[in-house]
Amino acid sequence: MTVLTIATLNVNGLRRPRPPLLPLARRVPALGERLDAAPIDVLNLQEVYFYESVRLLREYLSSYPYVAYRRGPVGPCGALVTFSRHPLGPARYRSFAGIVPNQGSLRFRFRRALLSAIQGLTTVELSGLPVTIVNTHLTANRDGDWSRDNRFFDFQRAQLRRLNATLARRRRRPGLTIITGDFNIASDSDHYPLIVENGARLDPFAATNPVTFHATFLSPGEPAHRIDYVLLAGAATVVDTTTLFTEPVMIDGEPHYLSDHIGLSARVELTAPEPGAARAASPSPRPR
Repeated sequence: MTVLTIATLNVNGLRRPRPPLLPLARRVPALGERLDAAPIDVLNLQEVYFYESVRLLREYLSSYPYVAYRRGPVGPCGALVTFSRHPLGPARYRSFAGIVPNQGSLRFRFRRALLSAIQGLTTVELSGLPVTIVNTHLTANRDGDWSRDNRFFDFQRAQLRRLNATLARRRRRPGLTIITGDFNIASDSDHYPLIVENGARLDPFAATNPVTFHATFLSPGEPAHRIDYVLLAGAATVVDTTTLFTEPVMIDGEPHYLSDHIGLSARVELTAPEPGAARAASPSPRPR
């Protein structure tokens, strides 16, 4: 029996960090200390923009000797990095370049097209285990509105479709695929069936549906949602789930959040698929 714990966290946070969120360099020691002590086997991080950030994280995540990402001009492609206590194969990257909004002003479309070009997904295989790890980050919906009439709706749907199409082409290796990341899409939106691939992926957090973005960083009165996910496709049983960094911690004598996001962690048991059985996990219920 093999049990694996996977976690995901967007580490960088706001574009202009402000209290109670410090710049990443000041948060890394406290963040690294807690993640290094956590029973996590594979850790997917988003918004690791620069190689200096990778260096800092590696310094404080010393119990994760294996690191995977694709090299970009100034930092990891897509700002996506996987830390692991298990050996990793080489990382592969697919961007969302070429996806452009079909609604909104010309400025809006141009800026989102640029963001889409530098975001995407990374896949990496665990050496010696039939497990593929996917780390992704979709473009943020700054409107906080995931209705079909919103200017982000078709844009984010196109990114989801590329994500799913990319994974479908790579679904040749038998075993378990674990997809995690900051989707920037609310779990109660009409995008959800596409997120779980119409029930082909198991969503371990569907029943509890925890908020994954701190309300502190939202505009007054704006509701918080679950916009981060851990999804399973393949033969596995969920042992338990937990959230990470839900409360501020003390840094230099003052309370600060370690990210504007709340991390997700799931412990899963790898199970051998029955002969002739489909590779997909059991369908997920609609989040409550």
